[in-house]
Amino acid sequence: MQDTCEKRMFENLIGSKWLTFDRLHAVILLSEAGSLIGAAKGDPVVASRLSHRLGELSRFFGVALTMRAGRTLNLTQAGEALARLARAQFLGIQAFRDGAMGVAPAYIIGAGDNLMQWLLVPAIGRIRRDRNLVRLTLCNLRTQSIVERLKERRIDFGVVRADALEDPLEQVHICEQKYAVFVPRRLMPSRGVLSLEEALLKSPHAAIAGEGQLIERLRGLAGKMGGKFVPELICDSIGQCLAAVRTGAFAAVLPVQAWRGGSAQECVVVEDESLEALSRVLVLAWHPRTLEVIGAAAVRMQRLLADALKEAGQGAVAM
Repeated sequence: MQDTCEKRMFENLIGSKWLTFDRLHAVILLSEAGSLIGAAKGDPVVASRLSHRLGELSRFFGVALTMRAGRTLNLTQAGEALARLARAQFLGIQAFRDGAMGVAPAYIIGAGDNLMQWLLVPAIGRIRRDRNLVRLTLCNLRTQSIVERLKERRIDFGVVRADALEDPLEQVHICEQKYAVFVPRRLMPSRGVLSLEEALLKSPHAAIAGEGQLIERLRGLAGKMGGKFVPELICDSIGQCLAAVRTGAFAAVLPVQAWRGGSAQECVVVEDESLEALSRVLVLAWHPRTLEVIGAAAVRMQRLLADALKEAGQGAVAM
């Protein structure tokens, strides 16, 4: 009796011509792009096709999956729920197919530009040198975007601050990222001694744009010194800040690990207990369902990546 009931239940799904991979993929595309024209990459013909498929799925499930927002189409709460479900199933099927065909598994990893350069890429190099065959896509993302995409399972792993994580994400500790003020020697006072206050408030600084946690803490620290932290050069990445310091024209507050390959002759590194407030714990994060759906290959990848990241974090040298 149980087998008969199960057959009837699945026949209601399989027997419909509306429940197809391409229609479910349309839901995923709209979820990830945030708009119909974005999902169609600006092509009105594709946009019309996607809209048609989404309408057919709405009729099949008996619930509105999309809603109008001005001149575009967005997913409803039910549509987002279906997108998460469909994404999980596609991930599982893709992982099964890769395993059956002997294809190296593929993963998407998110991290900021700074962490990509001194931590994540060196860690991946370690994994590959050990003859571990994997296909990886790296996404340069801000912290909140990484957290959101992990929760939605649009990326598989992320390297982020520990205090940025949200439920139900899981994590493993990697290392602590500490900061110092890097001041070119040509900006040094004639007496050859530089205090933290001088380094932070009296030197022209390069800094990353935005209102991130680091900038807010630097402003707070400057305020305690009776001054203001006002960068003269706004950059998009830590890499650009590093390049600015190497010109000899700008100082910058940088992660000490980021100054790999730097020379002690190029600049003075100002460290102080007050800068401990800038330190942050870095973790490798993932959604538990990612490991459950993809299976043993994802579990193995999580362990390989965690071990390699810890090694890279310990091996990073400030000077």
